[in-house]
Amino acid sequence: MEKPVAAIELCSKSVKIVIGYVLDGKVHVLYTLTKEVGPIIDRGNVIDPTALKGALESLASIDDPSVKLKINISDALLAIPPYGVEVYQTKPVVTIISEDGRVSEFDIRNVYTLVRKAALPQNMQLVDIIPASFVLDQGRSFPYPPLGQSSSSLQIFTRIHTLPKNIYSNYCNALESAGIQIRRTIVSSSAAVELIASYGDEFPSDYFLVDIGSDMTTVSLVGYKQLFSSRFFSWGGDDITRAIVEQFDVDASEAEKIKMLYGYDDRELSFDPTVSTSEGESTTKHTVKELNELILNQLNNFSKELNNALNSLLENYSDNDKYRTLPMILIGGGSQLYGLKKFLVGKTTNSDIIIPTPKSLGARNSSYFNCLGMILMNYKYPNAYDDNQKKVTDLSRDPRVEEKK
Repeated sequence: MEKPVAAIELCSKSVKIVIGYVLDGKVHVLYTLTKEVGPIIDRGNVIDPTALKGALESLASIDDPSVKLKINISDALLAIPPYGVEVYQTKPVVTIISEDGRVSEFDIRNVYTLVRKAALPQNMQLVDIIPASFVLDQGRSFPYPPLGQSSSSLQIFTRIHTLPKNIYSNYCNALESAGIQIRRTIVSSSAAVELIASYGDEFPSDYFLVDIGSDMTTVSLVGYKQLFSSRFFSWGGDDITRAIVEQFDVDASEAEKIKMLYGYDDRELSFDPTVSTSEGESTTKHTVKELNELILNQLNNFSKELNNALNSLLENYSDNDKYRTLPMILIGGGSQLYGLKKFLVGKTTNSDIIIPTPKSLGARNSSYFNCLGMILMNYKYPNAYDDNQKKVTDLSRDPRVEEKK
C-alpha cells in the first residue's frame, strides 16, 4: 500500500484535514476532520493567528477513539486558494550527463530546478509544477519521468501555478508556525479539477468550477481538464446563515440547521408552515415563505457576483459568448444548499449546472474535494524525489496511478 499523506486546507472559519493514499488511480481515505475554529482567515489574510495555530497544533497528533486511530503528522500537503492565480507554461531542456547516456534521477532534478528558476512577474511566487510530458531525442514523449531511457537531452513541458507572495506566505507561515512541515503546496482549485478529471467521462473537460465556501467563492475557468484562471468574491453560505440569525432572532447554530433543513423551496404550498419562533414583547412566527424570501435575496446577490466573475474570466477571450455556455460545476459546502441548482437555471448562460459528490468512502462531502484532489495530485505528479521524507508517521491502523504507456 502506498504511504498515506495528510492534506490540509485552511478555510475562513475552519481547518480541514484528509489523510489517505492512492490505489488504482483512486483516493482511499483513512481519516477526515473539519475543525471549526471561528473567523481565522479573511480574503487570504490570517486574522486570528493564535486560534489558527492552536487548531493546527491539535491536528499534529490525532487520537480519535471513535475510529480507533492514532496519527502523528510531521508534514502535510497544503491547499492555497486561487486568489490571484496565474498559470504559465515552460519547456526547459537539460543535457544528459551520465556516462551511459541514460536518464537518471539527477537529470530529472536538474530539469525541475530550471523550472523553479523560471523568471516570474514581480511579487509572484511559484506554488506548484504540473508536468505534461517529458521529451527525449527523436521526439520521444513520456507522460512520466523516463528513467533509464537513452538520450542526449531531456526536455520537460510543464504548467506552473503562481500566486501573490503575500497570499502564499500567509498560508505557509500558518502551517509552519504550528510545527507542521509543508510537503507540497497546491492551488486548491487545481486539486479539485484533478479529482473531477479522475472520474472519467462522467464530467466535461471544459467547464467553470465554482467553489462556494462559508465566506468566499472562487470561480475558475477549466479547459482540457486543466486550470486556466480564477476569480473570487466575498460571498458564501454564511451570508444566508447570518441573515437568518438577524431576521429570525436565533443563534448561528439554529440558523444553520434551518438553512440546511429547508433550503430554498419555491414550490407553491397550500399552507405556510412555521420554521422558527422568536420571543420578544410578543411571539413572532417565521414561516417557509419568509425564509424563502430571505434566501432568495441572498441568492440574488450571489448570482450577481457570480456573473461578474464569469464576465471577468472571459473578458480577454474573443469567443466570449461561446465560452459562457460552458457547463458549471459547483463544489464546496455552500453548494449543498437545497434548491441552489434550480435557482441558478436561467440566472446564468451555462448549458448545464452540475453538483457532484466525491466518490471516496469516508469523505463523501463536497467540502473535501480540494483535499482529496491534493492527495491525487501529489501522487500523480511527483515533483521531487523525496520518498525518504516522512509522510504520516506512527499510523496505528492499518499504487500508483496507472500511467498510459
